[in-house]
Amino acid sequence: MCRKYIKIVVVLFLSWLCVQPEAMSQVAVVDTSIVQYLERSNTGGVIQIEQPAELSRRVAREGDDVEQNMVKVPIYRIQLFSSNNPSAKAQAESLAKEVEMIFPEMPAMVSYVSPFWRLRVGEFRTYDEANAILPVIQKKFSDIQRGMLIIRERVSVPVHDYSND
Repeated sequence: MCRKYIKIVVVLFLSWLCVQPEAMSQVAVVDTSIVQYLERSNTGGVIQIEQPAELSRRVAREGDDVEQNMVKVPIYRIQLFSSNNPSAKAQAESLAKEVEMIFPEMPAMVSYVSPFWRLRVGEFRTYDEANAILPVIQKKFSDIQRGMLIIRERVSVPVHDYSND
């Protein structure tokens, strides 16, 4: 009985030794995200991942400068709608189409931040610019004007190098 356990321990130890060099080589390579790890050829297969650049930025490890030529700047938007009821997505999208028809120069963005569907419009540089447009929007959408507010967000914009001009 004791010999059986010794054989099992020896087999487990030998199999651990066989796996150990591969595990050590994987530790030596530093990936910036799980996606880069999966795209490596030594992970046991060929994987092709297609994803938006925003997703690549979000899954990258903290501290990696994925967007080296980008800078975050504050902007202001007017939030027209925020709800978590079952029909909130359809309401937000319908309202966005209506806003785009009435104000074609003003971008309307529907977003989902759990558990809320939101509709935000405009890209204003200052709070005063957004505040000047708010009464106009409130007048056009008087049935939902109580829930409207001005939101400050930070967006990434490209930095252009004009030193060669």
